[in-house]
Amino acid sequence: MHPVYHILTAAIDIILLAAFIVNILRLTQAGEFVSYNYPLDITAAVVMPVLAALLSSFVWGSGYTLGKDGLYINIGIYIRKIPYDNILKLRSDEVRSALAIYYGTNIKAALPEEQEAVVKGEMIRIKKDLYDKFAKEVTRRSPRAEYEIVTKEEE
Repeated sequence: MHPVYHILTAAIDIILLAAFIVNILRLTQAGEFVSYNYPLDITAAVVMPVLAALLSSFVWGSGYTLGKDGLYINIGIYIRKIPYDNILKLRSDEVRSALAIYYGTNIKAALPEEQEAVVKGEMIRIKKDLYDKFAKEVTRRSPRAEYEIVTKEEE
């Protein structure tokens, strides 16, 4: 993730922390601070730390984890698991800044003849120099996965 996002998130978190402290000082009527609207200050004192935590989790808590039985994709507080058995293909190219991963749903389940397995794709954003290492580790853990590198001419 670009450093600007980290700096912007840190600045917003500092502003939210300062506003939280001001609201607490208003509620306790410390020094020159006086609360003119207690419900609003109480609500702000509760909402601001939650907002700061959510914002921080999206910037600093997002990533990928190679677990024991699947690939875990963390986007903020949302965590999704893709079992290694369902991963079909990893694809990287020289142009894009993401690694494509294709996985199926209902791969293990015995499907009726008229129902097909659904294949989904997702772009994984990691550093280009980590593509090969990441893909080799996933293909080592997944029995079906293939790793494909596409040059510009092949597209």
